[in-house]
Parts: sequence; structure tokens; C-alpha cells
Amino acid sequence: MRNLILPFLLILTLMFSCRSESEEVLEQKNPSYDVYVAGTEYNKACYWKNTIKTELSNGDNINTRQIIVENNNIYITGALSNNTVNNGIQYFWKNNMRTEVKQYLNIPNNAQYNIERFTVSNEDIYFAGYVENPTTTSTLDKFELCFWENGVKTVLYKSQYVPTARSIFVDGSDVYVSAHKVDGIGYFKNTTFSLVTAYYMHNFAKNSNGIYLLFHKDNKYYSKNLNTNAETLIGDYIHPIAIWGKIISHNANNDLYTIESSYGDSYFKNNSQISPTFSPLPYIQDMFILDNNVYMIKYNPNLYPNPSNPNSTYNGKVFINGVESQNIMSINDQGSFNSIFVIQN
Repeated sequence: MRNLILPFLLILTLMFSCRSESEEVLEQKNPSYDVYVAGTEYNKACYWKNTIKTELSNGDNINTRQIIVENNNIYITGALSNNTVNNGIQYFWKNNMRTEVKQYLNIPNNAQYNIERFTVSNEDIYFAGYVENPTTTSTLDKFELCFWENGVKTVLYKSQYVPTARSIFVDGSDVYVSAHKVDGIGYFKNTTFSLVTAYYMHNFAKNSNGIYLLFHKDNKYYSKNLNTNAETLIGDYIHPIAIWGKIISHNANNDLYTIESSYGDSYFKNNSQISPTFSPLPYIQDMFILDNNVYMIKYNPNLYPNPSNPNSTYNGKVFINGVESQNIMSINDQGSFNSIFVIQN
């Protein structure tokens, strides 16, 4: 009997050992992710983490614009829903503590300004936009195109005409700002400007081949590798208006994804057009790519469920690899999904 028990115990030990190793490999191959979505519901700014909603402090009548999660910190920007003065981002939250952007950037009360772009890098907070020059010497330097790092201003350009910051991107110690100026369209690397033959500037994305700038010319999208200056046509279709283009890099390889954020019904993987068929909702609001997973907000802003009801109904949904994970329905702009960000936990 003793001779039979020992081999049995050995086999049992090997079985548990193999099972443990298999489970460990399975865990390594199947990481879990936290999906953050910024939006509004019932006219209150909020965000969802894995479908669990958190209302933002002092967020009444504020529409969120962008969400970034870094080092367990959650950053969200927003503006008043009736922002008629058109000064861009008016508030930002870090871990649900609201800060007024105008105060944070020390912009005078009577100054004209528009803070359009925001990013975070290594917990440093960056904004980009224009502001009325507080020490103007003539009408020729009335406006300043700037970026701010943790509230400290760097002036990129001065003009008598209003310039526009289209995006901001940080790579190590280098700050990139794409911009529209009266004397040319292009981008700044720190304070050095490079002209790009384009009609409209969009954002930046980085992979191991370089830093890419998305822009619009000849009614089509192009990307420009800023390391090599090579330009690539994205797809081959005519679209005369491109207001919210966005290029997205894939962390696991060198694929680049492009969406016409808020308007387009399809996206490009590199230069191949892909039309999602998993949902009848027509527009892609935002998209995030992580470890071969595609996270997407799709929406329809003009649903009329009842012909006798004149109110427009918004319907937004979040999809993970084509599978619906969240849904929101609202009347007359009282709710929406606006921005998505995903991290591995």
C-alpha cells in the first residue's frame, strides 16, 4: 500500500504544479483593463470607470471634453454647455477636484483667450491656446499663441490676428503644438516653427517609427512623419470638411488609426478604410487602441423616436471589440459620451 501511495502523491503534486503554471500563463496572456469614459448625464459632468459613474464636483451644466488617466490620476477637461464666448476649455478636474483654467493660467479677467488643447505627461499638465497679450506694444502683437506647463506660459508667436492651437503633444522634454497662423499652417517643436502645406492641422501620435502629425489637404487626410518628413495619404476619398480628425497610435505595434472624430462613420487602420458593421449608430465620437483591443464610442445625435415629439434624442454607446458595454440616451443634449481612455490594471 505504501508503494502505491507515494506514486499517487507524486502524480497529484505534478498535476497541481502544472495547473498553477497554466493559470499563471493564462493570467499573463489575458490582462484586464479599466475603461474610462467622460461625458455628461442629466446636465452634469461625469465619468464612468468600467460603467460605474462618478459625478464631477461642481459639474452642473458643464460638458466634458477629454479624459486622460496617468499614474492613477484622472484628468478631465470641460466647458460650460452654453459657452457662448468661445474660450475653449474652462475647467479641469484632477481626481475630481475642479480648477478654473483661467485662474490656473493667470489670465486677466478682461483678456480675450481660447484654450483649446490639453495633455498630461509624467504628471505635468499642459494647455495650448491663444491669449490677449497683457504687455502689448502695438496692434501687431495683440495676441499670443502659447503653451503652458503647470501654469507657466511659453509664448510661441505674436500677431495682430487670432492664432489657433490645434493640438499639443509632449515627447520627453519636447513640446509639439500644431497651429494655424495668419502667415502659415504647421507645427512648433518647442519654439521652432515648421511650415506644412495643409488646409487644416490635427493631432500628433507616436510609434517606434517616429512622431506623426495628422493634417488635411486636397480634401483628404495625410500623416507626416516628423522624423523623416515623409507624408502618407490616408485612404483615398474626398471629404471637403475635416474639423475633428484624430490619429491614434497602437502601443503593441506600429499601426496608426485615424478617425474623423464626431462626424465620420468609418476609420482607417494605416491607410485601409474600415466600416464598423456591429452597430447602426452612424458616427464615431472617439476611439482608443490598446493591446489589439479596439474601444470605441459611437453615437447618433438626431434620433426622433416619436414623430409628435419635437425633441431630439441622443444615443451613445461604448463598444469593446464590437461588443456593446455601455449605453446612454438623452433628450436635448442633457447627456453624452465624449472621450474614452483605457489602461491596463
